[in-house]
Amino acid sequence: MKPLILDSALGTELENRGEYLPSFKTSIWSAYCLIHNPEVIKQIHIDNIEAGADVITTSNYQATPELLKREPSSPSYEDLAKRSLELCKEAVIKTGTQTKIAGCYPPIHVTFRPDLSPNEKKLRKFYETLGEVYKDEVDVIICETMASIYEGTIAGSTAKNFSDKVWLSWTTRSNKLNRLPSTELLDLAISEGLKLDVDCQLVNCVHADTASMAIEKLKKEKKFGIYANSSIYRKNKLEGFVSDSDEWHYHNHQPITPVDYKDFVREWIDNGASVIGGCCRTTTEHIKEIKKVVDQL
Repeated sequence: MKPLILDSALGTELENRGEYLPSFKTSIWSAYCLIHNPEVIKQIHIDNIEAGADVITTSNYQATPELLKREPSSPSYEDLAKRSLELCKEAVIKTGTQTKIAGCYPPIHVTFRPDLSPNEKKLRKFYETLGEVYKDEVDVIICETMASIYEGTIAGSTAKNFSDKVWLSWTTRSNKLNRLPSTELLDLAISEGLKLDVDCQLVNCVHADTASMAIEKLKKEKKFGIYANSSIYRKNKLEGFVSDSDEWHYHNHQPITPVDYKDFVREWIDNGASVIGGCCRTTTEHIKEIKKVVDQL
């Protein structure tokens, strides 16, 4: 069976189209566009579908109760989740395709900062509210960029109450290549994910070559996937002075082209990946290259 192609990065596409994209660390990042210019997001969905994506993801990644406090006049995270779902549906109708929709379960607070996660009650309420929006409306719920076993397992277990298909995606974006930003081992995170009996475990938001390092661990899972960043690891002399996982990632990377990315995609598919897509700095051009690889299978 051919792997499913997941869509490309949203923030990168917004930036490339000249849209205002405030900081994800101090503001609401892509949620700004979801609030103020949703038509652009719909067009990005359409462009991803036309590039070859089998699955598009709702655009509410940064629309969480914790982050929206930064913009008191913004709609609720529940309303923005509904809006993001409608944009996906409209894109599917517009293209006349059978493209699947993934409902996004994002980290509730700043990405790569699991230390900011609230208590379990608040976290479950967040994911349950999103689950009610997605129930019977999406093909899969994808728990994205999970930076701690605590948040990942709460997201994954809650998602199972609202969807028959759940994907649980971890990130090892830190200065320890085999660990989550929480410092927990990826191997342990995958083992905990296995207990949830989700449909697929993935890694995302890491360098492409770092993602390859996770394959042996991911192979424990019956199905696994990868959607990496369009970059490879390059050690920088500043490494020892940077503790923040995102800063470390930025200072120790080298961008790669969509064609370069395709070589990693081949490796992931050859090793059995069943879901392939793109995270930061990937575009619809990357999806076109992935499509070429999948079409040759």
